[in-house]
Amino acid sequence: MRIVLTCLGLLLSVVSAQADKVVASGKPLKLYEAYSTNPDCSSAGNVVVRVVQSPEHGRVSIRPAGVFPRFPETNIRSVCNRRRVPGVLATYVSQRGYLGPDFVVLEVLFPAGSGGRIRFPIRVM
Repeated sequence: MRIVLTCLGLLLSVVSAQADKVVASGKPLKLYEAYSTNPDCSSAGNVVVRVVQSPEHGRVSIRPAGVFPRFPETNIRSVCNRRRVPGVLATYVSQRGYLGPDFVVLEVLFPAGSGGRIRFPIRVM
């Protein structure tokens, strides 16, 4: 069951990450946050996030962070949505003054063994 819920969360996050992200030049943009959470809101293990394709006109930073999960109300973990849980945050910042398109690909690996690559088209304005 845990694997099914983790895969469902990954699929939902991958689908939502496909739309163009828009950001002002030189300002940080939250690209992606990931977490693996037990029903008691504790960590189910570390999520690994890596940059597979770096942006041409900016940089991506990946760091551990407390994140608010987004479990559906039907998920036993939905009680965790009201508090921060251990996770990983990926942030993009363009070169100062750059305007135009950029692109990032992240690889995400969850402790239960699932994972995948996520593409982020970015428009810098």
